[in-house]
Amino acid sequence: MEGEDGKTFWRSLIIMPLLYKYIPPKTEDGTRLPELILQTLRVSATDPRRFNDPFEVRPWFDQERQDHFVKSHESFYETTLGIKHSLMQGRSMVGIRPEDAVGFGERLNKRFTDELGEKFRVLCFSRNPKSILMWSHYTRTHAGIVIGIETSVTGFPQGLKPDGFEVRYDADRSKIRLPLAYYQSPSVESYDLRRNIVNHPDEPVISGGGLIIPFREYRRQIEKARMKALTTKAQDWHYEKEVRFIYDLLQHSSQLIIEKGRHLVSIPPDSLREIIVGFRADVKLVREIVYLYRDGKIGKPKLFFSECHPNLYEVQPHETNDRYLFDYFQIVLPNM
Repeated sequence: MEGEDGKTFWRSLIIMPLLYKYIPPKTEDGTRLPELILQTLRVSATDPRRFNDPFEVRPWFDQERQDHFVKSHESFYETTLGIKHSLMQGRSMVGIRPEDAVGFGERLNKRFTDELGEKFRVLCFSRNPKSILMWSHYTRTHAGIVIGIETSVTGFPQGLKPDGFEVRYDADRSKIRLPLAYYQSPSVESYDLRRNIVNHPDEPVISGGGLIIPFREYRRQIEKARMKALTTKAQDWHYEKEVRFIYDLLQHSSQLIIEKGRHLVSIPPDSLREIIVGFRADVKLVREIVYLYRDGKIGKPKLFFSECHPNLYEVQPHETNDRYLFDYFQIVLPNM
């Protein structure tokens, strides 16, 4: 078989490794999140502006980019209004180090982060269900659960890429950079009344280091920077082994459910393969898991309780059945 149908056929024969979602016992407003997710079989796709790490989706900002904005801004006022205008009292900002212009680059890059938030939602998974850091942080010190999802199952919303995007961990922020023209003041983009960009594809714009590129290449560089920003994290996070499913809000509107301002992704029951319960989970949570399992509402995932591994720095899951899972939390744990 050839073409897209052929690719889909062969992909369906490959059993993909499970991806794992760490779930805390409660949200900030007190909602019992594991029960809600299992009852509805829906998980939230995140607005990139709400990622945990404030360094995410923030592009590299250097002297050249800051000076380009300042020069174009000052030139616009002088050329258009015939007046000298500076962003600093009594002198130009050209040459001021970005590190010393507190918050300036952040304000300029807000446009970029807002565009990401207006265009995309992201569902985050991990390849590692045993990380003590993630169990401690994301499940609130082992009081939540981890669910294992087979994302290749028919019906799982896959967004831009069927097997998701592997997150790249990097110490070099310069790999996420925008062309100089992005910092032009006023913006190089021209819009019609419906906010569609109407620039000619061959319109010359500046990229960096004095290089002139056509407008279509400028837009391609921005799209490339967007995807890099959505799939790159600081090296410090490498232990997460993260995979992200990215949804374009227009292109994948049929794959997302909007509820109370949030974008949700449905989990087909057949894709829920594992439920690992943290050893500090309460009996009420375990009771609900067992009820949903016995009632056939969450498919037939493997069930696990967990504990600290006796000689490794990792969480040790133990496969069990629904009866013993409940007995373990109601009878065994309280007497240990």
